[in-house]
Amino acid sequence: METKDIEVIKETVASELEAKKADILKAASDAANASAKAMVDLVDQKVAAIKGLPSDVTPEAITKLKTDMETMIKDWAEMEKLVKQGRFKKEGTEGKMFAESFEEATKEAADKLRNIKKGERIILDLKDMQFGNSFTNAGASVTYVKPGIIELPKRKLHIRELLQGGTMGAKSTFDFVKETTGTGAIANALEATTKAQIGLKMTEASVYAEWVAGFLVISRNMLDDIDGMTTFLQSRLPELLLRAEDAQILDGSGVRPNLLGIQSTGNYTAAAAAVTNRAETLVNAISQLENLDREANGILLNPADWYTLWLYKGSTSGDYTLPVNLIERTPGGGLVVAGVPVFRSTAQRQLDYLVGDWTMGANLITREPARVEFFYEDSTNVRSNQVTVRIEERIALPVYGSDYFIYGTFDAIS
Repeated sequence: METKDIEVIKETVASELEAKKADILKAASDAANASAKAMVDLVDQKVAAIKGLPSDVTPEAITKLKTDMETMIKDWAEMEKLVKQGRFKKEGTEGKMFAESFEEATKEAADKLRNIKKGERIILDLKDMQFGNSFTNAGASVTYVKPGIIELPKRKLHIRELLQGGTMGAKSTFDFVKETTGTGAIANALEATTKAQIGLKMTEASVYAEWVAGFLVISRNMLDDIDGMTTFLQSRLPELLLRAEDAQILDGSGVRPNLLGIQSTGNYTAAAAAVTNRAETLVNAISQLENLDREANGILLNPADWYTLWLYKGSTSGDYTLPVNLIERTPGGGLVVAGVPVFRSTAQRQLDYLVGDWTMGANLITREPARVEFFYEDSTNVRSNQVTVRIEERIALPVYGSDYFIYGTFDAIS
């Protein structure tokens, strides 16, 4: 489609809408009527949007725009009636609500209701009844349906994003060797004397690759007839899997088939210290970790505790002010405590904190990557016309020592 053709279409549709605007003002008993003004404003917005389209807009976009505009114009007669009645709202058509429609229908059927006989039924026609819309940015027509399925919110940060990843061979365990405390110590020695003997101790360890999985059964009709159902399942199920994975990474008991979580038995807990606020608590944990010769490179908090750090106020001014030289804002809206970035996730319990060496302390090892599968011949699916949907992964979580993470709680600390 050439540029001149696009311009012609834009002008044609805009002119049609401008003509309808004149009809609205004529139909309204008072040009200053709030309902009429709301409708005129809506037309002006549509016209401005059309005229503002670039000259290189695609033919598909123009076609869709024409269809949308034609649909809105087609609905205009109903809107004009609502303007006259003073019931048009800026976000679109505002039909009668149930109570109002029911009352009118009851009045119309009053004679029939008074003379109703046993065994008869009366149908009350709820004329003009439509769904209201309280959103000011809604379209002019309520006949549109948003495509797809609206998901519940996803977790903003999953714990796997903080860990180094890896894969393993075709076996059930991930094996590794780690150094533990040896014997003896290197020391100074006089000439011609026996030097100090030391012993380096290595320990073999392994963790099992465990399944994290679940399934659901839905009707074949639902899968085939609901627009976007397959896409929804392929998005929603991995989110539920990752939430289960988060719980295992942080708090798995280590009793099969559970992983041994980072915050479970075996990791350091924060040492008691004289602190007056949460910022000092986190700095104390960082100090404790570095005294173990580990590198503190991440702090995990619940969002509620993350935002609490922003709420410090000056005792005199009352202004919000982060502890100077202790907490810093980053350009992207992040937070750094004593140089260590602070991450927030609802996977962490409120009031708990985890300061760690996330790079060296643990890995998330994948044996079988996550996948969503559909089975049409499971159990009684064939007889009942149902589909089984399964999601699963197989992972291992080696935590390489008991001094890579500091885990504690704020309790009632401000």
